[in-house]
Amino acid sequence: MLLTTIILILKRMNRRQLEGFLQHPLLRYVARIIILYGFSVVFRSFDMSFKNTADSSFFREQSFSLMFVVLGLLIWGGGSRLAVFLQKKTAGKKRSYAVIVLCAGLVVFGLFAAFLFGLSYSFFDICLFNRYEAWESFSHLSYDLIFGAFIFYLLILGFSGILFYYKNWQEARLNAERLRRENMQARYDVLKSQIDPHFFFNSLSVLTSLVYKSADLSAEYITRLSKCYRYILDQKAENLVALRTELSFLESYLFLIRIRHQNSIFFHIDQPTEKQEASLLPPAALQMLVENAVKHNRFAVNDPLHVTIRFTDQHIIISNDLRKRAENPFSTGVGLPNIKKRYELITDSKVEITETDGLFTVKLPFLSEDLKEQF
Repeated sequence: MLLTTIILILKRMNRRQLEGFLQHPLLRYVARIIILYGFSVVFRSFDMSFKNTADSSFFREQSFSLMFVVLGLLIWGGGSRLAVFLQKKTAGKKRSYAVIVLCAGLVVFGLFAAFLFGLSYSFFDICLFNRYEAWESFSHLSYDLIFGAFIFYLLILGFSGILFYYKNWQEARLNAERLRRENMQARYDVLKSQIDPHFFFNSLSVLTSLVYKSADLSAEYITRLSKCYRYILDQKAENLVALRTELSFLESYLFLIRIRHQNSIFFHIDQPTEKQEASLLPPAALQMLVENAVKHNRFAVNDPLHVTIRFTDQHIIISNDLRKRAENPFSTGVGLPNIKKRYELITDSKVEITETDGLFTVKLPFLSEDLKEQF
């Protein structure tokens, strides 16, 4: 019943709570007591005197186990403190030197502890159970006793060493992962910061000429421009956004494009499903792809450019007529390369680019919610 309750409690804990529970000092000492008691039972099985004494046998056995556990806890704690002390003393030295000093120190301590255990064992038997004759006739076996205690010490030392190096490996792995995430976030933030001046510069150039043509249209243009820029500012804290949020931003951006280029560009956008609307992608990815199509292709009122945006359960597909300009305008390297780099930082899914005689297509993978945990 108790074991079932403990298992249920452990199952309800999340990973962080479970790690905190397992690292609790009280649990560490409970584990040591259980291990030492188990060793005491094994050690007792090699002592024939426990099998030849019918009187008070149980009391003697448990008294021995208690002595074994108490003395074992003292030796275990002393060995741990000695290991910490030697590590501090050898800090900054060569790793091989530090390992040799640590091992030599713990082995010498183990020999002393085994000798102390042998004395305590005989003293315990003589004082509590008046077994003078047993130790007089079996005094030559004391070396076997000390050797056995030393073997148990080495087993505990090896067990502690494995736990110590496993803990250090875990900490090193977590630190490396934290450093990787921080580095990835820093690189991602640099890429996101490139969006602001690139987008704002292109939009303001249109507003300059528009204010002389129509005050109402200029006001609407400013309103839409402010919504776009507000979106970019608001999404600085977000690494991934829902498609519905991105499409709302794109609607305002396309208004700016239509004002700028009139009837020379047409956009065809499918209606996404509810599931697709909740899918994630990097902020301003669609806007940058639309801008990429406008910047690198020829178009006119009598020969308009068509941009199509379609959705599947796994991808956003953006395609446009391919009519490369004779001379490409100055490129800041912010558009498509920016999006590809952002995807490379957060997922193994690739941005697919295909180019045929008359069509340029980019497929952006939708991203899962759990990728947000990488930042």
